[in-house]
Amino acid sequence: MADAVVSILLDNLVSLLESEGRQLLEFDDRFEETTQELKYMQSYLKDADQVKIKERNETFKTIMRDLRELVYDAEDVIADCHLQFHKKDQGCAPNFISYCSPALLKSRRRMGKRLMETNKKIKVVQGKMNSYLQTAPRHTGKDEDGRNMPLTYPILMHEAEMVGLEDDSGKVRNWILKADGPSTMIGIVGMGGIGKTTLAQKICHSESVKNSFHHLVFVTVSQSFKLDELLKKMLKKLDVKEESLRGMDVEELLESLNRKLDAKYLVVLDDVWQTNEGMWWDSLKSGLPRVEGSCVIITTRNEEVAKSMGAASRHIHYPQTLSKQDSWSLFSKVAFARTGGKCTNPDLEGLGKEIVARCGGLPLTIKVVGGMMQGKSDSIHDWRDISERKELGIDKNDELIISRLQLSYEELPTHLKPCFLCFAMFTEDYEINVGDMVNWWIGEGFVWGKNGKTAFEIGEECISELFNRFLILGVDKDMFERSYLSCKMHDMVRDMVIRIARDESFFVRLDCGGSPAFSEQSRRLGIVKNTAVESIGNSPTKLRTLVGMDIHSIEMIASLKAKICKGRWLRVLSLSLSRSNLDRDVVCSDWLSGIGSLQHLVYLNIESSSALISLPDSIGNLRNLRILRLWLCPNLNRLPVSITTLEKLTVIQIYGCESLECMPEGVGKLSNLERLGWFSPVNKNGSGISELKSLTKLRELWMEIKSVEEIEEGEWNVLSMLQHLQILTLVFGGISVERDGDVRKIEGELSPPLKSLREMHIWDWPGERTPAWLSPSSLPNLQFLEIFRGRIREMGPRFWDSESGVWKVEVLVLYWIEEMEEEWQRMQRAMPSLRLLKVINCPKLKSFPFDVTDDRWHQKIWRREEEDSGLRLKGVVEEVEEEEAATGAVEEEEKGYKFYSLAREEEGDKFYSFAREEEGDKIFSIFFINHLSHALLTTS
Repeated sequence: MADAVVSILLDNLVSLLESEGRQLLEFDDRFEETTQELKYMQSYLKDADQVKIKERNETFKTIMRDLRELVYDAEDVIADCHLQFHKKDQGCAPNFISYCSPALLKSRRRMGKRLMETNKKIKVVQGKMNSYLQTAPRHTGKDEDGRNMPLTYPILMHEAEMVGLEDDSGKVRNWILKADGPSTMIGIVGMGGIGKTTLAQKICHSESVKNSFHHLVFVTVSQSFKLDELLKKMLKKLDVKEESLRGMDVEELLESLNRKLDAKYLVVLDDVWQTNEGMWWDSLKSGLPRVEGSCVIITTRNEEVAKSMGAASRHIHYPQTLSKQDSWSLFSKVAFARTGGKCTNPDLEGLGKEIVARCGGLPLTIKVVGGMMQGKSDSIHDWRDISERKELGIDKNDELIISRLQLSYEELPTHLKPCFLCFAMFTEDYEINVGDMVNWWIGEGFVWGKNGKTAFEIGEECISELFNRFLILGVDKDMFERSYLSCKMHDMVRDMVIRIARDESFFVRLDCGGSPAFSEQSRRLGIVKNTAVESIGNSPTKLRTLVGMDIHSIEMIASLKAKICKGRWLRVLSLSLSRSNLDRDVVCSDWLSGIGSLQHLVYLNIESSSALISLPDSIGNLRNLRILRLWLCPNLNRLPVSITTLEKLTVIQIYGCESLECMPEGVGKLSNLERLGWFSPVNKNGSGISELKSLTKLRELWMEIKSVEEIEEGEWNVLSMLQHLQILTLVFGGISVERDGDVRKIEGELSPPLKSLREMHIWDWPGERTPAWLSPSSLPNLQFLEIFRGRIREMGPRFWDSESGVWKVEVLVLYWIEEMEEEWQRMQRAMPSLRLLKVINCPKLKSFPFDVTDDRWHQKIWRREEEDSGLRLKGVVEEVEEEEAATGAVEEEEKGYKFYSLAREEEGDKFYSFAREEEGDKIFSIFFINHLSHALLTTS
């Protein structure tokens, strides 16, 4: 790829000039020249894209650097012109007459001069590229037109479900379950990408392991860490609230850890690189009590590290590369995900196996290369081209692995490359919020809405494709298990993307690791924790993105204030403070006062700031702001009325801002809003529910009803007017039946029905029956439903009314509804499409497929696919004759196994299973016997 960002920005610039050029050309005819020159540059870039990677020498890099800078400059000039044309001047409407003012005539001359200089620079770069491309060898690969359409959803292939780990996990699990001394140390040692973390996760997900330990703590250590931060991560895994850890030193944290691990525990320290620096292991060990049967697992690339931490040689496992069969199986799961993991084109199978063979049995490489091939068409030419690429190699050293991973980057479609490079900004093992990342892409113009889809929906598709290519790894799934809420990167993939991003001058990150110094040409800046910011200087004028991560120092925030306000072309400002210092950040309560100068800002995110009491009125100057996110700002009590003048605003996300009473009056003016992440209607001094009817583009709404008195008669049906609404969350936490009496205002059916609604969350419903609008007639296409807390005893009559429609709900979540008494069979009949059920603390439910009274505070899950598998197994077993089962047992006994029949009868159906005893360890397996095979399903 010539340059990921340049190609995207160039396309955006040409599109902007062509769509709005008629207005801008009236401003200065140099825009026409700029448009033509940029179109020529698009053609040059397409030619440059065909240059073989190894031929991209320093000359090529220099040309791309120059082109990158002038494209940035051209975009900034055009953005300034666009802003000048569209803003009001001295009360005049934004028309051509307004350009007759002396101030704007002077601005025109200044911008015309800047355009002329930019055009000259473009011509110089054109000459260099033309000369270079005449001599550079070309790559013969096909363009992106032959790609498969990407999957628009992530493949939720849990790490623990990967192939080839059965023997490894059984061996280590055996060590764990047999441990009889205090704190047995177990090591998993192997090269990067071999599957150490995956193996440790599979072991921890095992039911036998989960049932054997009272505490299970899984933390990643990584190369650069601080002991106090590691201890805090461990304590949070033990359900200690972050606020209670504020101000604790290492000794206090160790004492707290020792107290919390009061029963048999399993601790996993993943990705340990060294033990001697700072003697951290000796300190941590003092916080691990000597509890009989407890274990510590260490995963590391270095055998000496495992041994120095106390793992005996007999308790160190060395994962091996996958066999040919397992390698092909893993590759197929990813590359042929569209067809259920099966290669349906026999012409591709041979080439596919050649590609897999060159991955050397390394799971990470197989998954990433499989993800790359998932996007390819069924063209034999395309597959053969990849199979012959030298980057695949056959060795297993780290550099060659990085080379294979870089091939996956080279094969990414153009629009995904700058999106992927954004991940280089984050520190090792940082959990990245998926929504925040998509917001960043929108802010920088890497993704746009098109073909009837919003920019956020396009961004979600982009991040799903990166998941499916295994370039990023899912961490937390959403409650309906459709997608991931957060992600991180494998350390080797992260090394690769950082290398590429730095080579393309994509970002600068200031941290304690000695990152490159910030320069006036830097466009993206990441600041981590307590980093000193003196190197930024006083004029970061070209900065486009500023991301602050876990910022501890309040003084640093204060020093950033002046620098931020000088970033006149800043598009993305995202600052996440450390909640451990919330009591100190009152020092910078006015640190956003100058934000109104950032007139090109598209995305503003403020997270974890107790100092934020109100947004300044000057936020109304941010005419390009499209996304506003305010997260965990508990003292925020006011949003200025000026926010309702931001016509481009499409997303408002507010969470954890308990002091905020309502949205300002006039929110209905924000006609482009697509996602309103918090809204609390009021009758006076704020926005009422009736204002929602003007938000006709709304696709997502989170509404908190604090009092029925704030809703006038008939206003509730305003929701029916939101015919594009797809996700709706309704919170009734402030309503009391005893205080508010009749809640009929919010109970009636919705007419017309919300046909577009796919997902609904209902929290704290105050009635004993569900409302009439919770019915298949009002919500005919609802697929995902959560009911959380409340006083519900039973579903209302309209819920069961099958004559007016049938529920299409696929996933049902019932959390903390302690009085609900519904029956499972009736629920299944009402929801025939149900495939997933989750329940927490609903002890009065009847005949549900799990014991709702047993350990009721832990989540219970039912999946249709598991039930169907059990029914299929039952059907096969019932056909097995007793003598065939006996024959199977004899055959296995000859191999050294002992079998014991565990046949049982349940509700008239017979289930047969056998317990296999091997070397004194009982492993329970369900078998069926026939003439061809004896193993159908195995559970341990």
